[in-house]
Amino acid sequence: MGRPSNPKTRYFQRTLSDPQRMILLAAGKGNLCRGFENVLDVYQEAHNQGFRPGMELSSLNIGHATTNSPNPSEPVRETVRENT
Repeated sequence: MGRPSNPKTRYFQRTLSDPQRMILLAAGKGNLCRGFENVLDVYQEAHNQGFRPGMELSSLNIGHATTNSPNPSEPVRETVRENT
């Protein structure tokens, strides 16, 4: 892990694991930066609804049908392909 976090940090670098990269790619439709911004937007909405760190994710009441996946039984992360 890098330096300790600081609330005044403007830029940070992080090495993403493959699952983390796939989540951001899915959230950004293939664009990591857009995916990061979308994940921040989702957290902002969850926070506005009362979610706080340490709470169970099940308190968000997110159903499986909210993914807009053409095949709801198939996880989104397995359908993302990286451009190489």
